[in-house]
Amino acid sequence: MFTYEIKTDKKDGHEYIEITGYETSVAHLNVPGEIDGIKVEAIGNHSFSGRSDIVQVTLPDSIRTLYGFAFHNCRNLKKISLYDSIDDYYDGVCRQCDSLRDIEIVLKRGWYEVVRNFLADFDGNLRFKLTLPDGEKALLMFPGYVYDFNENTMARTIQFSIAGSGMFYRECVDRRSIDYRGYDRLFEKALIDGNAVSEDIAIGRVLYPVELSENFRDMYESYISKNAGSILLRLVESFETEPEVLELIKALLTYKKNSSAKESLFTGDSLDAAIRYAADKKMALLSAVLMDAGQAGTGSGPEVFEF
Repeated sequence: MFTYEIKTDKKDGHEYIEITGYETSVAHLNVPGEIDGIKVEAIGNHSFSGRSDIVQVTLPDSIRTLYGFAFHNCRNLKKISLYDSIDDYYDGVCRQCDSLRDIEIVLKRGWYEVVRNFLADFDGNLRFKLTLPDGEKALLMFPGYVYDFNENTMARTIQFSIAGSGMFYRECVDRRSIDYRGYDRLFEKALIDGNAVSEDIAIGRVLYPVELSENFRDMYESYISKNAGSILLRLVESFETEPEVLELIKALLTYKKNSSAKESLFTGDSLDAAIRYAADKKMALLSAVLMDAGQAGTGSGPEVFEF
């Protein structure tokens, strides 16, 4: 059961609800748009701070304000789904949420400020699943970064440094848009951060090619094909704890390259290794999907991956 306070808006005097907590244990926190006929418009300060039970949060499009440290230190929180209805985002909303990896946003207003706010608040890897105002989808991985400083006592100076490509990627987002071309140009920097991050960047861009030029598409496809074995095996391994990855695997298996030959991203060797692993782990459904792809060779065509 939610706990809350009824507030009065200072601008126009309307009443709204500010959520202050939840009384019992809950894994998927699904906040309603209304309670007793009154709109829910805010998540209060420290409302869910420090809770270890919450794994996923879904917020309605009535939410206008996320107050400070609303979900701070929810260490098992993996995913937040919301809308671009947020007008005020206070400091520390998702700070120290070490397991957070996915932010899903429906952009009705084309208001990317909420994307910027999450990126500014969280310095780890974050994957954004965006539904754009025209209905098009985007899947963007933003790498993490480490901000550090060293004190030089002799020179009485402090030297600041940033490690990782995440800060550069974050600069591609402003209030009203995302610089997709600038995002794609940063891929060489992402390669330094490690395979998993760069793999997820490439996967997201080829499956959802919003404003993706042919040369960058070729770059991402070449990278995925070159690392097909490790990519497919990593996704198959994650299936045990993240069964929703199955749809992503299906989409990649049926994807056709941009070249005239329309080749598959994965070779027989990478498929064989994935099939053996799935069979050893007794993943019957996943094994069937992989074997179907192997028998079909290149597959029948790209499959849409729904969020």
